[in-house]
Amino acid sequence: MRLKVARIKLREIVTRANEDPKYMETLRCNPITVLVEEGLPYDAIEDFLREAGLQAEVSGYAIPECANTCALTNVDPFS
Repeated sequence: MRLKVARIKLREIVTRANEDPKYMETLRCNPITVLVEEGLPYDAIEDFLREAGLQAEVSGYAIPECANTCALTNVDPFS
């Protein structure tokens, strides 16, 4: 999946999450499962989790900035 397509898909997911509280809850509780089912590649999922603040923090483990120059450019609607 090309980055441009992944960004479009992620924006669609964020829009849906804002319009559908049940989908939002599912996305917050099981983000990886939902995003894999939506067909996103793992590097885009990793960026989304980081940008949306959903990644687990592990002491002593430095996570680099966006792997794809950020999958999303604006996650404010999701926050």
